[in-house]
Amino acid sequence: MTEKDGKIINEKVMREMNRYLDGTSIEEILLVNKKLFHFQVMFTNEQMEQGVDVLDLSQRAYNCLRRNNIYTLGDLVNGVETKGDETSKRQLLRFRNLGIKTSEEILLKLFYYQFLVLSEKQKKAYMQMVIHSNNKCA
Repeated sequence: MTEKDGKIINEKVMREMNRYLDGTSIEEILLVNKKLFHFQVMFTNEQMEQGVDVLDLSQRAYNCLRRNNIYTLGDLVNGVETKGDETSKRQLLRFRNLGIKTSEEILLKLFYYQFLVLSEKQKKAYMQMVIHSNNKCA
């Protein structure tokens, strides 16, 4: 898949997310909460066993995760050592050769994928939870 294909997929996901948002857009939420964006991961056990390749990451992001023994979504979600109230982005930045842009890409793709695997019934509630989580932090 090319970078252009990835952008088209991201745009489609964002358009679908926006269908569930009243009076705002996911782009606006991401822009306002650029430094500290909150979302919840609710994967099933089966989804946690999927390889990180389902996130459609850039080669650099994919290779950084592999070098740090992150092979599955479960490894990514649960396998990163947490220190206190440290953010997910800060945790990823501790990986060797993984910078800010790559950590942001990984987390954004994880967010998109989380949305995509939800049932239609769950998507609206999930997006409302994202709005609520990020409004109280803005």
